[in-house]
Amino acid sequence: MLLDDHSLTPSVIIAAARSVLTKNGFGISEGRTALDINNSYLLLAEDEYSVLALAAYETWAELEEEWSVLQGELVALLSRRLARSSPKAWDGYIVLFCPAAVPDLAALGVIERDTSRVRKIVAAGDALRTTKDVERILDPFLPLDLPPGQAQLQDVLDALPELLKAEVSVAATQAVVDAFRAMEPPLQRLHDLGELE
Repeated sequence: MLLDDHSLTPSVIIAAARSVLTKNGFGISEGRTALDINNSYLLLAEDEYSVLALAAYETWAELEEEWSVLQGELVALLSRRLARSSPKAWDGYIVLFCPAAVPDLAALGVIERDTSRVRKIVAAGDALRTTKDVERILDPFLPLDLPPGQAQLQDVLDALPELLKAEVSVAATQAVVDAFRAMEPPLQRLHDLGELE
């Protein structure tokens, strides 16, 4: 479903976000039931790592006026549901969408740079023209797509010798990886290999 800017409405944005997040393992609840917000275009999503509150607005003025209320509601929800020691208690995000033009780009930057309470991502105007843009904006929260042939890696360390072979010998990298896994000094392994001569 790829729509141009004339078709990208708040309801389409939320539907696209729901589709992307569901396909990538997020649990979805209607934000209106969990958050006391007067916005019809709201979604609350959660995976094992983070909690996302997503909201779409018709106009930039609505977004600018209402984002702080959404932030307050998400913080209150996290406080009620998660212990302070839970990793997710510190990984709350709000994602704000508005397909309308932004009259003041500095105002957009002010919202995104405000890292108090929760982190924010704002997508508006030219950055939000198609449903593919919605997916791109949510990309930081999605699992990584590994290159073909590496999807079966049990551990990222398994890939290092091959990835670094242009700069470091495969044997040396493997020795360091093996030392790391054994919790031994890597320099000793390199010395034993003759790489420190």
